[in-house]
Amino acid sequence: DEKGGPPWTPVRRLFVRRQGGDVTAAAFTRRMLTIGYSHGVFGLFAMPSGDLLHALSVARAAVTSVQISPRSDWLAIASAPSRQLLVWEWESETHILKQQGHVARLRCVDFSPTGRYIATGSEDGRLKLWDVASGFCFATFSDHDSTVNAVCFVGNGGKAVVSASSDGSVRAYDLLRYRNFRTLTPPTRNLLLSVAVDAGGEVVVAGGLEPYEVYVWSLQTGKLTDVLSGHEAPVGSLRFGNGPSETVLASGSWDGTARLWDVYKGELMET
Repeated sequence: DEKGGPPWTPVRRLFVRRQGGDVTAAAFTRRMLTIGYSHGVFGLFAMPSGDLLHALSVARAAVTSVQISPRSDWLAIASAPSRQLLVWEWESETHILKQQGHVARLRCVDFSPTGRYIATGSEDGRLKLWDVASGFCFATFSDHDSTVNAVCFVGNGGKAVVSASSDGSVRAYDLLRYRNFRTLTPPTRNLLLSVAVDAGGEVVVAGGLEPYEVYVWSLQTGKLTDVLSGHEAPVGSLRFGNGPSETVLASGSWDGTARLWDVYKGELMET
């Protein structure tokens, strides 16, 4: 394209069968796509065929967040109104974990790179860490003053986790000493909806409610290095690429667009 980025073009469109509700969450890998719906059902689809593998009702209220484990064998499913965290092994169709540890609505969930741990964030302002095998919560961080909207483990080692909150901060926690070692804030107050970390664990990005910006920080120094502007509505999702595309950041917005950025150059690649 005119910015020198890769020629991104749609090659196929898949229509996945709705399970009778609105889509409220989604996650995908090269092997599968999982979708959460507003009435507590989630669907698991094979990729790239789009064939339905499973559909299961896991709550009486909306599925808020879904994630697929690194080995694609487990699904983590969070339901806000029920405050329920569920880990489901889809091949054996069995529950691995089922907990209600937060005192308020559950907002987000993420697997560690090994799949051994799960991080959850809630409207109670707490970030919790869970051991999937034992089902126990082994750490709770209560530094945020408002809803934790997004969580993400850091790098391939997963020795830290970051959380983005409506209090306008991103906090990074050391999982060796269990302490908040870095607090990142935008230049102007903004409720933060999304967060991501690059594969090297060096760059942290967060998306804002208003203004509609993506903030870029160095995790090592804590300094703001860039502000990416262009979206016309809140930035609800962020994700770095894998492999050759690991320097590319994708941002999804309520304006109905996805943008691709080279965060190291601070350039928009494509919309």
